[in-house]
Amino acid sequence: MKKTLFTFFLILHGIQSTFCQHQFDQTASLNAAHTFLKTVTPAQKKLVNLPLNDTSRTKWSNLPFEQVVRKGIQMKDLTDSQRIIIHNLLRTVLSAQGYQKFLLIIQYDEATHERLTKAGSFNANRYGNQNYWFTIFGTPEQNKIWSWKFEGHHISLNFTYSAKGVTCTPMFVGINPALVTTGAYAGSHLMFEENDFGNQLFNDLNVHLKQKAMVREHPKDADVMTQIGQEGHLKDKKGVFYTEMTPKQQLLVENCLRAWVENLNPILAKEKMKQILAHKNKFIFTWQGTRNTNDLHYYSIKTDSFIIELTNRDGGIYHYHTLWRDLSEDFLSK
Repeated sequence: MKKTLFTFFLILHGIQSTFCQHQFDQTASLNAAHTFLKTVTPAQKKLVNLPLNDTSRTKWSNLPFEQVVRKGIQMKDLTDSQRIIIHNLLRTVLSAQGYQKFLLIIQYDEATHERLTKAGSFNANRYGNQNYWFTIFGTPEQNKIWSWKFEGHHISLNFTYSAKGVTCTPMFVGINPALVTTGAYAGSHLMFEENDFGNQLFNDLNVHLKQKAMVREHPKDADVMTQIGQEGHLKDKKGVFYTEMTPKQQLLVENCLRAWVENLNPILAKEKMKQILAHKNKFIFTWQGTRNTNDLHYYSIKTDSFIIELTNRDGGIYHYHTLWRDLSEDFLSK
């Protein structure tokens, strides 16, 4: 992979972040959105600034280009100065950890494009750092509802602003390969914590609780399960309850949560963790796979309306798909 990818990897570090109803200052996000809209041509504005009620606002996908049709404006059709503004907007809601993570995912996608191009694959054009889309929905104004989406292969970011604050779900984060096993960057492991904390939690359960957590075998090419937010698994009670766990295991649950939440601005993260942990006694931990965490596997931590999930899904077992949903907040649903 390129030197820039390795540089980004070296500066990855954790800072807390997520959705806040009262403390997060929306001014920087508003300023970035206003600045961006001032740069667009009339033709670009028709693409990038859609009505708040446009049906694409509440749809999301992690699929690459050519496998899904997206509204918005593609990064390849923007000037460098416009791309800079979009990155400014990303940094208003993401922590250093989260921002660098998403940059790395885009870099990985470009590496995939280059590898497939060199191999003469007809799928090469599906991938690359230009195959990401940006959309603003509604008119960015203080105390008014508006939102923006940044999306492409292995990324779906959805932020909605209102007088109540900012919502940040659904959030899809994926990578392939998460662990580089050959070449100059062998050992680099993106999204290590998301996978490892879940593995630690499962391994620490006793035999009885392991069996209770294992709700099914790991399906071939398993994906995240909460695609539309109405799936039956959100309401079932299969799995291990937080209240059945030891203090060590409960701490591992919180570590799992932070691996997602801390992708976001520290003020947002602090409030989001407070909101999530207010319902911790309702958490259920589920596992799909074998008792060997080195095999392909899936885990989730959920309540009736909240879920984080990870699937280590195929190939060399380093292809991660992850999702964070809060059905009470998705796209500012309440």
